[in-house]
Amino acid sequence: MASPAARSKRRATVASLACLAILAIAGSAWLAHRYDDRPQQTVALTAFSKDTYPENPEKTSPVFGTYSHRQVIVEQLDGTRFRFLLEPASPKSAAIELTDVDLAHVVAAVPPWAKRDLDLTKIGLIDREWNRQQVRFDRSSPHVQVLNGGDGFEQRALTRVDLARNCLNAGLWELLLFTTEDDEERVYEHVWFTFPLGLYKQLFEQVNGLSYWSYWWSLEHWVDPSGTAIRLDRLRAIEREWPIQATAQRDEPVATNGEQRRKRPNILTPVAATYRDWYSGPVRFASFIPPGRYSRAHPRETQLHYLAELTGTLMRQVKLPGGTHSLFEIELDFRSSQTGEPTRLILGGLDWATIPATSPAQYDRGWQVPLGIGNPSFFESYEQVTAAPPTQRTFYGFILDSQSRWLDHHAIGVDGPLLHWDADNPSALHLYLLSYERHALLNHLVITCPPAICPRRAV
Repeated sequence: MASPAARSKRRATVASLACLAILAIAGSAWLAHRYDDRPQQTVALTAFSKDTYPENPEKTSPVFGTYSHRQVIVEQLDGTRFRFLLEPASPKSAAIELTDVDLAHVVAAVPPWAKRDLDLTKIGLIDREWNRQQVRFDRSSPHVQVLNGGDGFEQRALTRVDLARNCLNAGLWELLLFTTEDDEERVYEHVWFTFPLGLYKQLFEQVNGLSYWSYWWSLEHWVDPSGTAIRLDRLRAIEREWPIQATAQRDEPVATNGEQRRKRPNILTPVAATYRDWYSGPVRFASFIPPGRYSRAHPRETQLHYLAELTGTLMRQVKLPGGTHSLFEIELDFRSSQTGEPTRLILGGLDWATIPATSPAQYDRGWQVPLGIGNPSFFESYEQVTAAPPTQRTFYGFILDSQSRWLDHHAIGVDGPLLHWDADNPSALHLYLLSYERHALLNHLVITCPPAICPRRAV
């Protein structure tokens, strides 16, 4: 007969095993629920009134909040093609359908030419997830249907539906409905929802050919990969290199058109009068927080001192792995005003023919893109996205330290570049740095690029 001590030990062992079994069952249930991959799922919507979201920079309609929707049905039609059905929350509202949308162009993905390096793959995927992609569907699109119901306003006045994967954790998405008033498009409803992670996992794996579980924690929890080595020689081969002249317009008044004008109230420190002023003291912006809104109560600190002093500029002619034609790369060298450390801003995979020509007074007509690998622009039409799938795009952009390690440009306070050729001077390329969340322009550089080096430009 077993001793009391042995029986006690046996009971403890049984209890431990029972606890482990319960935890395993609970964990399996949680995993099945969180990564539910049923092809059709109903998802709740979140909306904010003007009172609960005073930081909203959008131009809103007088009927904003009147035509509401309570949930969205997300349905996988076939592979990467999906349907979204907004169900009305009031008798005034109609059901609105966005259908046959290929989400292969929206899910976080990295181009095949960057996949031969694990670090580049990681940076590409994370930076894609951390940057906003808002896709526009005009009312005339075959993908947009306003169904019967409501008081007729949406059948008559809806002009556009936007689908956005915002710049936060995987699964945080948005839908925006627009109408036109006084020849201007305005938002009349903006809703936030969580795209089903089980379906997102399927999309990710189908598009990338990679296991979602290798990256899920970083994609879902904003894990900062700062310090990751960026081996540029694995990204492109240098064919030619030139030192070129770049002039920082430090004493020029900060330009504010479009998005920057609307977001000006979300700059939490004295607004810079000239570009030089951004580097004279701490700069804070309203943070972008879950589910995808600005908050002045959560100040976003920046480290703009890394970009305080321009020390040199190089232009390179490069070719990507497997590429058939030459592209270009700009390297801007900076020195920190606080530490004296050198940093490099690398902007590559550039095709001069795709850069528009305009005047600095209309800089917002230029080409803008977030830093990363193969990222689309922040705002594009569905036609633009499908005509040039992000996995086929050639752009890459990083801020690197002296040892070519990746620095988190969001922490520094930079989203990406905005470029345009000068409408009157074929040798002048204008480069602006967009701040965190594009609240402001941080710099304006004029790069002299002779036609012998930059032979092509958009008309």
